[in-house]
Amino acid sequence: MLLIDKYAYTNKLTNSNPFIKFVIVVIALAIVTITKSNYINLLIMAIMIGLTTIVAGIPIDRYFKMLLIPSTFLLLSIVTILFSISKVDSYIWSISLFDNYIGITYGSIEQAVLLITRVFAAISSTFFLGLTTPINKLISVFKRMHIPIIMIELIVLIYRFIFVFLEEAYEIHNGQELKFGYSNLKNSLKSMGLLVRCLFVRVLLSYK
Repeated sequence: MLLIDKYAYTNKLTNSNPFIKFVIVVIALAIVTITKSNYINLLIMAIMIGLTTIVAGIPIDRYFKMLLIPSTFLLLSIVTILFSISKVDSYIWSISLFDNYIGITYGSIEQAVLLITRVFAAISSTFFLGLTTPINKLISVFKRMHIPIIMIELIVLIYRFIFVFLEEAYEIHNGQELKFGYSNLKNSLKSMGLLVRCLFVRVLLSYK
């Protein structure tokens, strides 16, 4: 059992009403999607983190370690929004490159900050649901909402696929570490390439 699944079955809110938790998260996500206020996003984020770590009892150090994974993808998105290219230097900070300017504007900073607060508020909301509600109770919520059975089956299959993927990645990575595959940058890049290739094959075979 992976850590996320373990917390879902052992936290203090496991036996609480899953439908209420689901509604809370849906409302939070709706507010995050509609609003353009960083303060509201930060408030929702703080509430969700508090519910997950203080009320549900999820260890806060483990919680923030799990946040690092989506943070990596968020960083890549922020770079594309923060920087823009133009032939006219109208930026608050820029560098010249081949008769063009790459820089940052006040508008791009505002968009990047809004993206950060919005994404973290949404992630903390989904983490609250995922870390406090077992999949079998989520299925009962979906049935109560009269979601088609075929959709529920697809959700379960996708959920299972994620765990198969993570388990395989964990096993391969551990094997590589035992063989000093990440002892330096060159070995790390080589090991990562092998991990991706092996993972693709092994996941397809396991998922059958």
